[in-house]
Amino acid sequence: MLALIIVAIAVVVLAAAYCAAMLLLARAVVFPQRARPAKIFHVSPSGDVELTSNPLTRFGGIIGLLYDDETKLAVLTSAVDEEDADGTVVRHLAEPAALEAGTDGRAAGNVFTPTNVTTTPPASVEIHTDHASQPAWLYAGTGAASSTWVIHVHGMLAGRDSALRSVQAVAGAGYTSLVISYRGDREAAGETREPSALGQAEWQDLDAAIAYARSQGAARIVVVGWSLGATVALEETTRGLQGASIDALVLVSPVVSWARTIHYGMARQHVPRWLASSAIALLSSRLGARVLGLPLTLSLTEALPTVSIPTLVIHSTGDLTTPFAASEAFAASSDRVVLEQFPASPHAMEWNAAPKLFAAHVDDWIVANLRQSDAEDVK
Repeated sequence: MLALIIVAIAVVVLAAAYCAAMLLLARAVVFPQRARPAKIFHVSPSGDVELTSNPLTRFGGIIGLLYDDETKLAVLTSAVDEEDADGTVVRHLAEPAALEAGTDGRAAGNVFTPTNVTTTPPASVEIHTDHASQPAWLYAGTGAASSTWVIHVHGMLAGRDSALRSVQAVAGAGYTSLVISYRGDREAAGETREPSALGQAEWQDLDAAIAYARSQGAARIVVVGWSLGATVALEETTRGLQGASIDALVLVSPVVSWARTIHYGMARQHVPRWLASSAIALLSSRLGARVLGLPLTLSLTEALPTVSIPTLVIHSTGDLTTPFAASEAFAASSDRVVLEQFPASPHAMEWNAAPKLFAAHVDDWIVANLRQSDAEDVK
């Protein structure tokens, strides 16, 4: 009898531990945490900045550095001095900034402010959705090209400013740019933290943004989606009332399959595949939706999306968040998808690795595919 009691207790303990681990992993997916900030150790009069070494501060591309409680932005050049044995790295300020030794900074992909990314500051507009009034930045286009609207959708753990890099990339073409926010990013007035629906609810805010663009005279629509923003864009093409209005997609470090991305990320954290699969199953269940406070039951599969419109994917093998292999498979699955492999760079840092190359690829691709679409319309 004692042996049976011990076995029963062991089973209960193991089951509780399994459920706790599954819930912890599932929660980490929809309530992701930002990495620790970098410590600024020294700032020289010449603009050298010694700071904590991490994958972003070591990255050999231009990066932003948020400082002063992340209220200000400095820009660090692509030059990186050799990492010191004490776990620090030295970067160089692109222009003077009032950094202070002993304070924290956060490395970021964005290197622009809303007012310096183009020659003309944006208008602040509100996109009315069924969830909230979502703020957006509207950059007016010029000439005949202004009737083409490029809608920029940021990724997870980021705000609208992270999408300013693609605004800069297309600014010279004369297109109108609309940089949107969406539910859960806490940019709407009074919004508190919510679990990410991994694009399966956020697409509705892109749908409202496209309707707004059309109401303002947009003749052509191109959507640029960064990371989770790519998922949002792909969801919109199949689920949104305005999805048919999209003429082309540009997807940067895209999450094309959340199941593949979750497996990839958890494998890198040495989580057994069976446990990662359990977390995905919980996320995909009605119980998981209730426990995690999700607005709907998620659908997370290994299946790749299908697209019927021209789609450019920009990705790098250096991405340790979203698997490059998934982008390769996505491109191989459809002749509508073109994959441009960029120099090795962290997640969503392809622009930072090669800004001119990024702009050239995006501009040339948009022009070529809108022209092709025009020719098909004539036929």
